[in-house]
Amino acid sequence: MSAGKSDAFSESQPATSSPVSPSASGVGENRPRAVVLMCLSAISFALMGAMVKLSGDLPLFEKVFVRNLVSLGVAIVMVRLAGARLLGHWHHQPLLLARSLIGLGGVMSFFYAIEHLLLADATILNKLSPFFVTLFAGLFLAERLGRWRLVGMLIAFVGAALVIKPQLAFAEGGMEALLPALVGLGSAMLAGGAYTLIRALRGREASATIVLHFSLVSSIATLVPMLMNPVMPSGPQALALLGIGIFAAGGQILMTKAYRLAPAGEVSIYSYLTIVFSALAGWAIWGEVPDAASLVGFLLIAGVALAGWQASRVAARAA
Repeated sequence: MSAGKSDAFSESQPATSSPVSPSASGVGENRPRAVVLMCLSAISFALMGAMVKLSGDLPLFEKVFVRNLVSLGVAIVMVRLAGARLLGHWHHQPLLLARSLIGLGGVMSFFYAIEHLLLADATILNKLSPFFVTLFAGLFLAERLGRWRLVGMLIAFVGAALVIKPQLAFAEGGMEALLPALVGLGSAMLAGGAYTLIRALRGREASATIVLHFSLVSSIATLVPMLMNPVMPSGPQALALLGIGIFAAGGQILMTKAYRLAPAGEVSIYSYLTIVFSALAGWAIWGEVPDAASLVGFLLIAGVALAGWQASRVAARAA
């Protein structure tokens, strides 16, 4: 379930995407260190989710704006260091703009889900994005899906249904109770669409350029609605807002460094530890405990991801 050359600072990352391959970067391989960095990245993303929740009732646009503003600063530095174009080639702007807007929708949906669901449940649903990449790449990029990938996707979506629990949610509160879980699923679908567009841009634009374009468009798009309903954060909320940006950027930097030190197929599975760390954060801060259905759903999704990871390792070694 590779997403190809991925965005180093986007909302989340497909399980087997690699922003920079070790061979291309000139950095020697160091698998143990790469695993440590991926685990630290997972912790950072879990803390980002916790910061979203800790920021409380601040407007969603305000949270997303701060997240993207911090990423924008980091992206500008990365573009300068890479010597890449700031906003890309003119004839690639439709793809870049589509990627940025769809990615923004994914981030906003994920933050909304975090606000209204258990942190672990929102993270589980968001981690379905690699399966949507597989689906969209097959539909729009003419990539072969294969029977086993289709079976894996079906199992993963069964796992998602166990997390969403549509019948129970609808019985308890109608569509209003079901909406946050559906938005959480939508965040994975939108992220998958964004990653698929990144795949379509592979070899056309530098990763740093795609990151900068996304961060700039997202910052501009959220600035106006944020200013229409400005809310002055309290001291703790301001710290949480800053934490959102810092941990989002930190998680992606750590992930990028990990992919520079080892092949994606060797370390990608560790990104799913974000779910575990999110569950621990939710339990430690808010006393959140996922129910049995969510745990089974997580095991199904993680199990399919693990099987795909193992298959990619075997294929890479056989090549």
